[in-house]
Amino acid sequence: MKSTLIKAGLGMLALGLVTAHAQAGWEHDGQNLKHAYLQSQTYARHVDARQKQQMKRIQHGRQSGFLTRVEFRELMQAQRKIQTMEQRFRADGLIDTREFRHLDRALDRASHTIKVKSHGHQARHAYGSGYRIN
Repeated sequence: MKSTLIKAGLGMLALGLVTAHAQAGWEHDGQNLKHAYLQSQTYARHVDARQKQQMKRIQHGRQSGFLTRVEFRELMQAQRKIQTMEQRFRADGLIDTREFRHLDRALDRASHTIKVKSHGHQARHAYGSGYRIN
């Protein structure tokens, strides 16, 4: 009796897995995996290029005096958070579309923050005068 129930339970489980596999469209052919891998590589290159460009902007802002030490540290911390997020997303070997959009939005926010902080100096010292406006 027990043996029959166990066999029936295992059979139902196997049937459920096969059905779920078919419904989810899990295809393990090489073409889909290759496409996913290539897409992930494209996403990774795009993210890396943006991070590199943002790091250049931050370094330039610090060297030219447009960023204070505190602003520089805040921007570097934001870049480290994005790097950590990217590493977490890459842990499974691929960056999917949802993860890429998440990274891209984070990079957009970081880019905007870099712009605001590095151009804030112009608002503080308008027209090259030494007195503060705001």
